[in-house]
Amino acid sequence: MTPSLHPLRAKLAAGRTLAGIWSVIPSAPLVGTLAASGFDFVILDAEHGGYDFGSLDAAITACEDGGASPLVRSPGADAFFIQRALDLGADGVVVPQVADEAAAARAVAMMHYAPLGTRGYNPFTRGGRYGIAPQPKLAAGYPFSGVMVESPAAAEHLERIVELPALDFVYLGIFDYSVALGIPGQVEDPRVTSFIERSARIVRGAGKAIGTTAMNRAQVDRLAGQGVNVLLYGTDTWIVGRGAREGLDLYAAAGNR
Repeated sequence: MTPSLHPLRAKLAAGRTLAGIWSVIPSAPLVGTLAASGFDFVILDAEHGGYDFGSLDAAITACEDGGASPLVRSPGADAFFIQRALDLGADGVVVPQVADEAAAARAVAMMHYAPLGTRGYNPFTRGGRYGIAPQPKLAAGYPFSGVMVESPAAAEHLERIVELPALDFVYLGIFDYSVALGIPGQVEDPRVTSFIERSARIVRGAGKAIGTTAMNRAQVDRLAGQGVNVLLYGTDTWIVGRGAREGLDLYAAAGNR
């Protein structure tokens, strides 16, 4: 499909680095706040977050109203869930824990109609503007299609995963990767940063987008230098917690705690 038909593809085609955030709190007002703040996209997390279909519906609407693209992380390669998320109007889906190219192919196929994939077609959903033209999200190949590579074993298949024509995006799950190495949370370890560097070379070389988490200036600079062009500023819970601690630190400095 033409890149301009999808807002995220259009930005990437223009050479932009995308900025996003994970949403694990199923709150439409919070998602709307994140979207209105200027993020290009918000990933509504149904793997680790509390989202069900009702809260996804509200959050997708809030995300769009705030000017960001709503993406959904599915709980897995679940055809029923992926179809419902897209019918609700998600701009795309990211599937976690993809082990190899065959698993990636199945996951991406679930996001697309025939002949590109296996998703069921219904033009009367929210994603189809309830059957009322125009219906841009029903265009062939519209969903922004992502998979997550989160382990050394899966990374060995990356060169074949990125050969999938309908794949847009690979997200590197660096926290899971660190756990697989036996160093939980140590995402600055050279083995993790080498994983990112190698993956960025492979993914960008195949013409796909690659993303991971960047939560401080040093990480942003390093990742951008490695070719990572989709950066996620942690999670909504992290932002709320950090903001609360900063407020409490103000009181501590004033001698009130």
